[in-house]
Amino acid sequence: MPEREFSQLLMVGVSGERLTRFERSAWQRFPPGGIILFARNCVDPQKTKALVGELQEISIETSGLPLIVAVDQEGGPVVRLRESFPDFPGAATLGKDDDLKKTRSTAKALGKALSEIGINCNLAPVADLLQTSSRVLHKRCFGADPELVSGHVKAYIEGLQSSGVAACVKHFPGHGTVADDSHTMLPVSPLQRSELEPHLKPFAAAIVAGVKIMMAAHLKFPVIDSRSVPFSSLFLNEIARLEMGFSGLIISDDLDMAAVAGRPLPEVMVEGLKAGLDMALWGRNLKAVADPELVMAGFVNKIQDCGLTSELLQRKIERIRLLRKALEMGLSKDG
Repeated sequence: MPEREFSQLLMVGVSGERLTRFERSAWQRFPPGGIILFARNCVDPQKTKALVGELQEISIETSGLPLIVAVDQEGGPVVRLRESFPDFPGAATLGKDDDLKKTRSTAKALGKALSEIGINCNLAPVADLLQTSSRVLHKRCFGADPELVSGHVKAYIEGLQSSGVAACVKHFPGHGTVADDSHTMLPVSPLQRSELEPHLKPFAAAIVAGVKIMMAAHLKFPVIDSRSVPFSSLFLNEIARLEMGFSGLIISDDLDMAAVAGRPLPEVMVEGLKAGLDMALWGRNLKAVADPELVMAGFVNKIQDCGLTSELLQRKIERIRLLRKALEMGLSKDG
């Protein structure tokens, strides 16, 4: 299997409003399957559109497929596009209004606005149950009630994906189980498996709605498993896949966060993929890495000799290809 097959298992951040010569070289040698945009890439919508166009041109030339172009445009406190971009209500407002039709139409309108820039994946909705003491969920959740949250998660996904933009439900299995922020540490929850059930309900609703992507949170449940969620086969395979029946992409939350700091990135990426991730997300936020090619090369070398069978690797790659093809068609009726 050529190098370019393996590098599509990565979703990678871009350093600014334009590609650097290092990034252009890296993408041409190791074309990723996805790109994630942050505020640094979204100062002006027209410049963002030009950046996405350049990225897609490289992707088509190197792989024959468009990239998954993702952004955190939740509405409310978490948005990347601000200037000259429509303002949409976030989950807290939508949950308070408790109007499923409004949630669905809001997500559809947001998806259309993102599509005009070339963005085809929104890292939303947040399916976490609100915990008032949380340092990360303030005004980002539909509410605390599992039934209410489930209804709005389902409506949001239906609206967003009807616009041709893939939804990514997060943060599996529920950041509402902890108060700490995984950007600064690895949060640990004392919950037992049975106590996790209410938090899983919105994710089950997302699966029913046909969500394309699920994001694994940097959380640890030591009573359930000794490994944190992105590196836990129990959470990713047994719970998400076998018990809940999810068949779409499972991606990590950003691996460039304090929750997983201190180890070589290629090693962390491969460990997650061995556990059950389909894509490793590297936002390039925590450490300034001017040339991503070294990390991407290290990943490609390591993934080929990590013990995963060619059948399992091919299954991950095929999931990514299917989504990239579906996005090329605007998700069609599959959305």
